[in-house]
Amino acid sequence: MRKLLEHLENSQTPINVGLVGCGRFGSMAASQIFRTNGMRLSLVCDINTQSAVKNLANAGIPNDLLNDITLKSPSPQNSNTPYIDITDDFSNLLQANLDVIVESTGNPEVGAYNAFKAIESEKHLIMVNVEADVLVGPILNKLAHSKNVVYSLAFGDQPALIEELYDWALSTGFEVVTAGKGTKYLPEYRKAKPNDAYRRYGYSQNEFKNNKLNPKMYNSFLDGTKSAVEMCSVANMTGMIPDIPGMHFPPASIDDIPSILIPKTDGGILSKSNVVEVISCLNRDGSEISNSLRWGVFIVITTDSKYLRSCIKEYGVPTDSTGKYAVMWRPYHFVGMETPISIAKAHLYKEATGSPQNQTCEVVAKAKNNLFVKEVLEGEGGNNTYGVIVEQKYAADNNLLPIGLCDKAKLIKSVNDDDFIRMDEVELDSSSFAANLRSSMTTQKL
Repeated sequence: MRKLLEHLENSQTPINVGLVGCGRFGSMAASQIFRTNGMRLSLVCDINTQSAVKNLANAGIPNDLLNDITLKSPSPQNSNTPYIDITDDFSNLLQANLDVIVESTGNPEVGAYNAFKAIESEKHLIMVNVEADVLVGPILNKLAHSKNVVYSLAFGDQPALIEELYDWALSTGFEVVTAGKGTKYLPEYRKAKPNDAYRRYGYSQNEFKNNKLNPKMYNSFLDGTKSAVEMCSVANMTGMIPDIPGMHFPPASIDDIPSILIPKTDGGILSKSNVVEVISCLNRDGSEISNSLRWGVFIVITTDSKYLRSCIKEYGVPTDSTGKYAVMWRPYHFVGMETPISIAKAHLYKEATGSPQNQTCEVVAKAKNNLFVKEVLEGEGGNNTYGVIVEQKYAADNNLLPIGLCDKAKLIKSVNDDDFIRMDEVELDSSSFAANLRSSMTTQKL
């Protein structure tokens, strides 16, 4: 890959990249794309262009290369100087001579629309917006195939890194028992509110505000919704399912994983194999676990060969007491900083760093407290709902509301604390692009 990128750089034919959404992930990705051989960040779209300019400058991109085209004319297309135009109009990305668009807004409604239009315009699409992916990813991937472009999850984000480990294991002949990630989680966090987020992440309220960290987004990390979304993305890529609705979230160190996340018949907590799961870096009393996987991803593997099991153990890989199960892991993920891998794979090899094959699972909404008629739901990370992963059939059979359709949905029936919220208990916006796209996905049985 690096040689091919060097060739593009030397021949002055770089991959032209557009970015939509220039928050924390987007500015990380932009900064790294700017520094990667064979790539050129040509156009950035954000609803607040002044904020985007500031974020890009803070990310180390020289101010004199940033051109807010809402204030000035666009940069010359044939210039060898790596100007970056910034716009608040997404249609500019569709009309530009781009090879790849990175969707990094984090809003499922906006993300579904942007991705659909980017693919329709025959541009490769790197989907950072996992919320939109779990809602409508399979139909976007099908559309991408029909347009001969790539729809891909973003490398560096945890779902694509888990997919890489899963792909490695199956491609080398191992069986995958469990795949997942680490996070900071306690059962009481399920009811966490956005105003709790700054304290639980160790910030002062002013630090949280000054760093422009989104309280709802960070709260979704705590209440389990984001973990459910990421594991649903993995499930839709691999065909894996949760062991139970909502997963277990057991506290575990890296060394504990191959003893805990295995079938009950072998001393673990699982009723089945081939499942997605999340482990917590906190004991249930709130104390920190040493040698935890706070920022990383893992898979538990096994093989029916006693010889291979002994070989694995000889090389120092953590196993259960019998040596039957072993854990492979990556301790960190670099978030937006690894996005160039997905861009390069899509453009050079026409390959995705993970894409949904089927709607295997859903992330559905539960009530954080007693909810009443006419109450407006706040969606992921909000005050009144949290998301849990369930199998798609279970969601369909029980008419459950996807968390991605919650935002601004109005209740037409009361819902008890911790109950699932059903589709017939809410009033959705009939003009919602994501909802209508999901309807077509259901019709096509994807």
